[in-house]
Order: sequence, then structure tokens, then C-alpha cells
Amino acid sequence: MRIQKTGFIVGFISLAFFSLLLSCATGQAPSQIANSLPQNELAFYNDSFDTIRDDLWDKAGYVFTATQMANIKIAEMTIEDGRLRIDTQTGGFSKGGLVSKFALRGDFDVQIDFQIDFVAGDFDIDQVLAFGAVEKSKSGQQNRMTSIGLYKRGKNKKSEIISGYLERGKYHLGYHHYIDNFTGAARFVRTGDKVSTFYRKEGQTRWTKMCTLPSSQNDITIGFALQNFTKDRNSIMAAHPISAWIDNFTINAAQEIIESDI
Repeated sequence: MRIQKTGFIVGFISLAFFSLLLSCATGQAPSQIANSLPQNELAFYNDSFDTIRDDLWDKAGYVFTATQMANIKIAEMTIEDGRLRIDTQTGGFSKGGLVSKFALRGDFDVQIDFQIDFVAGDFDIDQVLAFGAVEKSKSGQQNRMTSIGLYKRGKNKKSEIISGYLERGKYHLGYHHYIDNFTGAARFVRTGDKVSTFYRKEGQTRWTKMCTLPSSQNDITIGFALQNFTKDRNSIMAAHPISAWIDNFTINAAQEIIESDI
């Protein structure tokens, strides 16, 4: 049975990179969320990305500055071999992604598969693939965003997987680890006023716990985006596109799901 619709305002997605390490460890993901909706109700919201489901997702393309807005090119999104493929465009700032039309209320456990092969060489771009959980206040305004990101800045030869949260314009980094090209999964688990982040590389059975971050019991929308710029970039050549693949969005457990009015 589908959940009764209520009003909910959606929005998405920012990603910045600063400092402030929190906690991290390696281990198994937490057990099942208490009082979760049954799997037959959650299954409707799972997405294998055989198509782009406009009943579940809105397009997302938030930028940070007027300079970026003046030269923004929406990334292309296509279905390729049963996965969602995102390709940035050349010649400007470029971003593309999706944000959920539904919101999660209470405790939840969600995961998604993604892949990025970082472009090597001296290209004047950043490379960012982010999976985000955006809290909403009761007024519907964006509050705090927790994210898991794969990140390579400018001409830096090192790429990273990171996790943290953005609040009131400041990004608090909870975890970072140098990593090469990535194929695997990312996961958010919220219990009470904390949300934990995890990742798992393809072929692994154990989840790596990244960090545990502050949260609230506010409703949360889920989204992801690929972009060739970071918050503070004011110029870009973007002679080379970047690509990412998204698959198997899964709600393992959730106490309540709130749908937006369509």
C-alpha cells in the first residue's frame, strides 16, 4: 500500500570542502531500523534505473554563485545498460543529478550504487560525485545536508572519498580517505539525532563506516549529483567531460515516507 500524500517541498544540493574531523571506524552497518515500514511498501521507492522515474525524482542542479549561473550547462542523463549515466558538458560549469520527490521521516537506512572513473591529466575542472541527505525544517527551508562524496580538485593528482555535513554555509568534514576510481555503494543510516555514513567497494562484503554526524528528526530528501566545479570556483575551461553511473537505490528500512503533492 502506498503512503498517503502530504505536502512537502523539495530542494537540493550543495557540496563544499573544508575541515574538522569527527569520528570514523571500519565495521558492519547497523542492524534493521526499529518499527520500519514493511518491505512491500518500501519496494515502490527502490529504483534500479532501468528508466528515469519522474514519479520518484526531480532534476537537481543547484549552483553557488552568479558567475557559475551565468555559464552553467546541464549535464546529460541517460540510461545505459540498466544504469543511470551522467555526463557533464564541456566549455563551462556543468552539473546534473536527481533529488527525491518523497521524504523520509524518522529513522531510516538507504543505500545507492555508484561509479566514477576520475579523469587524469591537467584539466581545468573539479570532479565531484555526491550522494546527499538534506534535512528540512518545519517551514520547508533547507537546514543541514549530510553527504558522501567522491572528489578530485582541479589538477590535484589525488582523489578522495569524503563525508561530512553542510550547515549555514559551512562544511564540516567528518571523514576523508584517498581513493582511486570507485565502483561500489554508499549508505546513510539515521537513528535518533545521529546519521552514520558508510561505503563499500565492489566485491567487498563489509561496509566501511566513515563517520557519525549530528542530525535531527526533521524530514529528509535524498539526492545525488555529478558536477565539474566546487563552491569556490569562479572560472573554468572544462575541455573534458566527466562521467558517473548510478544504480540500485534501495531503502533498506524507513519508519515513514512522505510524498510530495504532484
